[in-house]
Amino acid sequence: MENASIEYTDKQRWFALTKINTLSALSQIVQIGTVTPLLSLSLEQQGVEPAKIGVIVSASWLAILLLYKWVPRLLAHLGLIKTNILSAALTIAALIGMTLTTHLVLIFLLNFVLGIGLILRWIACDTWIVAVASKDERGRAIGVHETLMGLGIAVGPLLLVVFGVGSAAPYYACAVIVLLSGALAFTLRGYDTRPQTPAEKRHGKLFSVILTALCGAFIAGFSETSSVSFLAGYSLSAGYLLTAATLLISVFGIGGTVLQLPIGWMADRSSYKVGQLVCGLILLLGTLAIPFSQPLPWLATIIVFLWGGAIGGMNTLAVIEAGDRVGEHQVSTAMTAIAMFYTLGSVLGPIATGATVSYISEHGLMITVGGVGAVFIAMLVLRRAPVQE
Repeated sequence: MENASIEYTDKQRWFALTKINTLSALSQIVQIGTVTPLLSLSLEQQGVEPAKIGVIVSASWLAILLLYKWVPRLLAHLGLIKTNILSAALTIAALIGMTLTTHLVLIFLLNFVLGIGLILRWIACDTWIVAVASKDERGRAIGVHETLMGLGIAVGPLLLVVFGVGSAAPYYACAVIVLLSGALAFTLRGYDTRPQTPAEKRHGKLFSVILTALCGAFIAGFSETSSVSFLAGYSLSAGYLLTAATLLISVFGIGGTVLQLPIGWMADRSSYKVGQLVCGLILLLGTLAIPFSQPLPWLATIIVFLWGGAIGGMNTLAVIEAGDRVGEHQVSTAMTAIAMFYTLGSVLGPIATGATVSYISEHGLMITVGGVGAVFIAMLVLRRAPVQE
């Protein structure tokens, strides 16, 4: 990276890292935590069938899937500050556009544009943290960033509790939050870098070595995005008020954040295989327990909290497994593969769940997530891990 040789004091580094984490968290609250349930609930109130809602919600993840490989080149051309400002501009434009139309194709395209803003910010901020943090504090810096990303899912739905979903107000509130994120990026001019464009290499054997991890990442993306998209609607159909239904998504996100440390501890004390089996079982059992727990909101809250933790843990354990199984020279490639499988699951999850809700059962969320969970457990039980190269 250019500017990589610049030395910063500890105070300068952590001040910059605080700004980077803050701008990233502000965008995450909007791009992940708020827009997905906002679109889902507002379209549902307009009478749009769940199958179409699932396709529209998946648009932002489809953008990530299609454009992921080109983002590093854009970062190398623009630098990290201009990339973050471009991300904010695209996100704000998409949000304002959503207040001006009810045409489903246009909303799909606007959410696709928002997804471009999401992937630009995601990769730029991850790259920025690695560039600014010193080598011996990089793990802590990345850990803080990932925790804040998880909080985005928990905090975002609270905006819907405040502003509701039946007006343009939540969209404008989100636009203001993203504007603050872009403004913070502008204050980091002394820490801008232009990352080098990575050389592309093929690693055909890698997928077979970390197949379980890739499946876990796929299921995490599939289940997490499906839940954020349809859990509130599912709870509304069970008789919950809008406030209570959206708060359940926050509980889901809180579980997915605060339970990752205990899951990592469990993997350290036993093995990631045990953790994967435990998370898979909680994921599957949650799909059976949530429908029966909904008449008791306190019980449903506890189960959704654990369910969110298990789903988030699938991705955490995928990263742990990949780090354990591959050689040092393949780590970055393995992490990219995990991110891509998570994104693929995030694209397919809302589509499959929406179609199931529309054409099979109102319990479609539980059916699809339970189905992938059962397949994963069967895979863990039956598959013998390949010998590490």
